[in-house]
Amino acid sequence: MASNLFTPGKIGTLELPNRLIRSATQDPFGRRDGTCAPEQVALYGDIAASGVGAIITAYSYISPEARSTGIQVGFATQEQRASQKEVLDAVHAKGGRLILQIMHAGMNVFMPEKRVEGGKLLAPSGGMKAPNEMTTTEITAADMDKICADFVNAAQAAKELGFDGVQLHCAHGYLLSQFLDPNTNARTDEFGGSAENRFRFPGRCLSAIREAVGKDFPVLVKVNTNCAGEADAAYAEDILSFCRQFEALGADAIELSGYNWLGLGKKKVPTFYLDRASAIRKEVSIPLILVGGVRTLEQANQILDAGIDFVSASRPFICQPDFFKVLERGEDSDCIGCTKCLGNIWTKEGRRCVKHEIPEGFPKD
Repeated sequence: MASNLFTPGKIGTLELPNRLIRSATQDPFGRRDGTCAPEQVALYGDIAASGVGAIITAYSYISPEARSTGIQVGFATQEQRASQKEVLDAVHAKGGRLILQIMHAGMNVFMPEKRVEGGKLLAPSGGMKAPNEMTTTEITAADMDKICADFVNAAQAAKELGFDGVQLHCAHGYLLSQFLDPNTNARTDEFGGSAENRFRFPGRCLSAIREAVGKDFPVLVKVNTNCAGEADAAYAEDILSFCRQFEALGADAIELSGYNWLGLGKKKVPTFYLDRASAIRKEVSIPLILVGGVRTLEQANQILDAGIDFVSASRPFICQPDFFKVLERGEDSDCIGCTKCLGNIWTKEGRRCVKHEIPEGFPKD
């Protein structure tokens, strides 16, 4: 089947040989100190060797207090950055391109211990319960100054180390997403209420990054196209405004996702968020990347035919690191969308996917 998926594309100054991107995906190979294990270096090399257009790293925290999980990799210390440079070198050695995703967890913390570095669980609004049952503290102006500076520092370091770009994580319930989402932003000052106000801090971070790294270094954004509950009706209009502003502030591309990606994946819904993405396509001229529910070449073509520039995927690459070659052969992914790869299957069974063989010595109780 002929497909534009196999034609070159461009994000800012970054040239991609095709239009498939491995979306940011956490793996079980992060260490407690935030560095990457050798298995992660090898994994990224394998994905790059398949010929995929670009790889976006697992979400990387920008400061110790920005961490979300215990096995999350960081980009806050020199040791963590040197570790991620090993991953970068492995990708480049296979002819690939690697974009660093940078994030702050805000209240989206899953570590079982009820504490975070610095003592305060920062979020747009105080008095909310985090997944680890801590109570949030409202971010102050001084907090915002530090967080913005941490994002800038990480982006500058990524450029200096030779990453092919950075992606500012404004999706999936992490800090910048919490500002954009009316369900998690109850502020009554200039950072809450209207869509314009809720965008203010994420926009400030993007603008500062762009100024720091210059106009030629690729800067991407990832954002939710929807939000939970009744607020979603208004959010359908808000996201159009957010994306217009991302473009105006210098984003080179926007990856589009949503808050309920896990549930839709379990239901095996194909190409979720395509309707919202099509509406956004009419509002911006920069490249759009759509993630979610792509298992076949036909589904990828449906996205591209709607005017979306790139297709990204996560779980198919967990199931088959050579997912690009699978599509190139005209085959469908083996991924069944069970989402067990997001649980503790690695710890119990020594495999990342139910389609993989269980190694000798597993399963463990």
